[in-house]
Amino acid sequence: MRLVHLSDLHFGAVTPDMPAFLRDAVLKVNPEVVIVSGDLTQHGRAREFEEARAFLDSIPLPQVVVPGNHDVPRWWMVWERFRRPWRHFRKLVQEDLEPVWSSEGLFVIGTNSARIAGWHLDWSRGRLSHHQMVRMVKTAQDADANALRVLVVHHPPAAPPQGTRRHLIGRQREFSQSVNIAGVDLILAGHFHISYAQTLRLSGGSAARSCVLSAVSTAISHRLKGEPNGFHVIEGDAHEILVQAWGWNGVGYSPGRKWLFQRTDEKRDWSEVGSLV
Repeated sequence: MRLVHLSDLHFGAVTPDMPAFLRDAVLKVNPEVVIVSGDLTQHGRAREFEEARAFLDSIPLPQVVVPGNHDVPRWWMVWERFRRPWRHFRKLVQEDLEPVWSSEGLFVIGTNSARIAGWHLDWSRGRLSHHQMVRMVKTAQDADANALRVLVVHHPPAAPPQGTRRHLIGRQREFSQSVNIAGVDLILAGHFHISYAQTLRLSGGSAARSCVLSAVSTAISHRLKGEPNGFHVIEGDAHEILVQAWGWNGVGYSPGRKWLFQRTDEKRDWSEVGSLV
């Protein structure tokens, strides 16, 4: 299995010409599937979704796409945000906000952690509802026992090693338990615009285990958070996962740091074997 993990494209705030470089890099990698973990746009406007759609159409490969908090119309577009928050996404990207995709040896569950509002000033925070987590667990029951189970969500459940002031996905305990019960091996996220990969300890009492978390930088936006644009190339199966960060070097995207993870037992418990620069 080989997949490309993109996130935080932010059409409406992209660096000129970078979409073309990104397209060429993805096609060079030639993955089985391209996964985009949210924030296709900057303000959730129709023209930004049209640009995002044109970019996705330029990559003739299977794709799994979920929304992010920037894909909701901004707070000043009150009618759109509260009455029709997903109109442009559904019309111009895809109808399904939580797609499921599978092939031999791979099972991908998409879920939407973006919210139109919350009981806090920062509406960029994300969470999953109880219903969404129940759906995740039920959907995972359709996965083959030997398939790598992947969950795609915009908001990460754990911070990068270097830390961040951004908020993690809400309802942490219930989220962790649901991921555990669903037997998820790999979580793909974005939001922080920081590239990292690590194991994530999951709740579950005596059945506690770890899965792998891959989070990526913004792929093409100038809204950087201290590191270059980039994406991840992920290879492996239900027993071994290799995550490699590709970053912008000034003239194109090139491969860089790698993280290697292995599954240690039948509980789908994962551990990091090594990290290479």
